[in-house]
Amino acid sequence: AHVLNMGEKYLRPDVLAMSGYTPGEQVNQCIKLNTNECAWGPSPAVRAALASYDVDSLRLYPDPVSRGLREAAAAVYGVTPAHVLAGNGSDDCLTIIFRAFVAAPQKVACPWPTYSLYDTLATLQGVGIDHIDWLPGWQLPTAALAATGARVTLLATPNNPSATLVPRDQLRELARALDGILVVDEAYIDFAHGGDGLGASFLPVLDEHPNVIVLRTFSKSYSLAGARLGLLFAAPALIAQLEKVKDSYNVNALTQAAGTAALRDGAHLIELVRKTIEQRELVCAALAEHGWTWPQSEANFLLAETGSVEVATRVYDGLKARGILVRYWAKRPDLNTKLRITIGAPESNQAMLAAVKEILAAS
Repeated sequence: AHVLNMGEKYLRPDVLAMSGYTPGEQVNQCIKLNTNECAWGPSPAVRAALASYDVDSLRLYPDPVSRGLREAAAAVYGVTPAHVLAGNGSDDCLTIIFRAFVAAPQKVACPWPTYSLYDTLATLQGVGIDHIDWLPGWQLPTAALAATGARVTLLATPNNPSATLVPRDQLRELARALDGILVVDEAYIDFAHGGDGLGASFLPVLDEHPNVIVLRTFSKSYSLAGARLGLLFAAPALIAQLEKVKDSYNVNALTQAAGTAALRDGAHLIELVRKTIEQRELVCAALAEHGWTWPQSEANFLLAETGSVEVATRVYDGLKARGILVRYWAKRPDLNTKLRITIGAPESNQAMLAAVKEILAAS
């Protein structure tokens, strides 16, 4: 057993007991198809904004409420700036939600499997989390979620790791059924509906559902994972309350400038999404030749069913030995026959596909 040192013994027992969120492996000089980053760089407008930034102004604190960024986001998403809160990544937005809405003995709930950070945040907040299994075919368990009585229900759509989309009408039905907050986490929504992200989004009907919060990230379709920027959309009255809970200067000045520039270059976003979807179709066609299957992907990755733990392990290990990383949850019985594969640039995808073919042929 681990022996606590002098400082560790003062930690909260639940922090000592928790395992913590496990991000995808970060290895230099490899092909990274394991963390769902964008395969191409951000808008040239981002480079220009950072190059022209007045470095001397970094001696000053950033705008604490990211006014310029919120105005740009409002213009893109068809809301008002009062509907928008900016965060240090959508993970920061999630932290703000947990701080604001839940305290023991209340709990949160989510369909399962999904983004495991929800569990980490629940533990840190000292509240329980109910996992409700997706219905067959990754269908939404509306009645079971509503029956939990959770203060906050978290729903990623497209879901991670399945890449499956919950239709807007089903989300609206769930929002009406809940006695609590519904968080619609749209990290991957820009890749849905053939690239019509806003058509797939909950945002056009947000004002009709005052108990719904929508999250967006710049880490995927805007190719700004390293900048750490997310957006939270909700009724203005909710935003005003959540601003009391966020960290004082939670989005740095350079990230605000980069995000504003990215939002104003809609053409670049469309092109990144188009190229990703094009590559997604090519990868799907090639992997299908091995008899692998997956739920229809509405994201920049797919969850490939290999058929067995043995095959999944062999392919994962073989790819890693060749310097190619995909995501594998070996200790998860619900996922240990599957590999989550990010859609990369053409050369990365071709290297991965050739390696998979070689590994399977050697068996």
